[in-house]
Amino acid sequence: MRDLSRPRLLAAFLGLSAVGAVSHVVTDAGVMVPQLLLVAVVLTVTAARAYKPGDPPRRAWIWLACATWLAVVGETVNAALGPGLSTWLMAVSNAMWCASLLDARRKIVAGALVPPLARAWRWALAAAVLVGLAVAFEVAWALRHGSPAYPHLGGARLYHLGFVQLCDAVVLVAGVWLLGALHPLWGGAAARPFLLVTAAAGIFAASDLVPLFVDLPVPRPWIRALIVGGWSLLGVAGLAQLELRRAMFASTADLRASLRGLGPRP
Repeated sequence: MRDLSRPRLLAAFLGLSAVGAVSHVVTDAGVMVPQLLLVAVVLTVTAARAYKPGDPPRRAWIWLACATWLAVVGETVNAALGPGLSTWLMAVSNAMWCASLLDARRKIVAGALVPPLARAWRWALAAAVLVGLAVAFEVAWALRHGSPAYPHLGGARLYHLGFVQLCDAVVLVAGVWLLGALHPLWGGAAARPFLLVTAAAGIFAASDLVPLFVDLPVPRPWIRALIVGGWSLLGVAGLAQLELRRAMFASTADLRASLRGLGPRP
């Protein structure tokens, strides 16, 4: 199988990050609609073209695409009308992201003889669980004392923030769990798109944990930079899946051409 084009994926990551950064500077309010719109389009194309109907991983990308479109609508409503309906839209978006990786693992692993997790992946899963517990601790502390990173939030909006952060932790743990099962079955290249999705979850979890170290010199723009990077990785994950599917089709075509060349001759 041909390797994925790392330069193209890196260029896509830098381009999406630039769109997110410019949007933040121009709007002066962190509105991420242009970047989210691009990511949503990429994930929609991935869900439509990377797999045939009925392929196990296809529904995971559909969930991801729907989650991103809800985030687009939520950010747009928030910019136009302020918090309210957008809070619920973003909460549902994060729940869909959780469902995507949990469903992917269930579908992909259900029909395969999955070996036990290798030691390295067991350590990685344990580390992800520890990060998830740290996020849960931060959420519990914030609900009791208020969020030091977002002191203006309270009531329902604070509970919404906690729900979003817990979703990020669940996605991180589910993603590492899925990767541990995928790696020995399909090889590193096939697992790479989901590796990028899991890396995005890790970045979002890191942004959630910043309040734990609020006394350190970590300015608020760094939190926004982490979020921009996380969404950029999600878009690159969709492009990586499209590249992987294209490479698989090319390899299949080359194999068929070789078999035709070995056929009986007159």
